[in-house]
Amino acid sequence: MNIKNSTKTDAVLKEIGARLTQQRVLAKLTQAGLAEKAGVSKRTVERIEAGSSIQVSTMIQVLRVFKLLEPFGLALTTDKAEAPVKKKAKAVRVEKNPSLEPSNKSHSWGY
Repeated sequence: MNIKNSTKTDAVLKEIGARLTQQRVLAKLTQAGLAEKAGVSKRTVERIEAGSSIQVSTMIQVLRVFKLLEPFGLALTTDKAEAPVKKKAKAVRVEKNPSLEPSNKSHSWGY
């Protein structure tokens, strides 16, 4: 699943939990082993993997174990040159319809 800005929060939490579970398994860690390395409880690891909401400080501790804190930091760049730039809307030229334009001629009221 791709995480997009439009993805609902619950779905993002579940996806993050699934991805962290994959990282843990690839690292050949048990939930208890990850908890010990991250300095959190095993129950906290269970909650993360289940897609429950957690504190950012807890996420930082877990990301550190997998050496993912730096890529996370890069995603939050403060360098304006690296930040995504919104494209300016192109100016649209509107052609004037001469029949709709007011005339500069003086009007004659039938006289």
